[in-house]
Amino acid sequence: MKRTPIALLALGVLLTGCAGTLASRSQKLELGMPKERTIKILGSNFTTVAAREELDGRKIEVLRFEDAKKSEVLAYFRDNRLVQWGDASALASMPQ
Repeated sequence: MKRTPIALLALGVLLTGCAGTLASRSQKLELGMPKERTIKILGSNFTTVAAREELDGRKIEVLRFEDAKKSEVLAYFRDNRLVQWGDASALASMPQ
């Protein structure tokens, strides 16, 4: 019976390690991928921080993903397709 808590703890550590950090998971992103696939890669710990509809009807949405270490990745979508991502400081320095 004493082995069960140790086995569960080891399994938890193993599963957490396999998930990787938010930064490492963001390396799997590709421009143009659907929003659902982006969420599957980065995880469900996100908030919608901005959204709007353009005059031509295109929908723009920004999601902020966070992990337990409070690191974050912003993901920008146009019509549910990933068009840009990165941390806030990197995105602020990108040319228009």
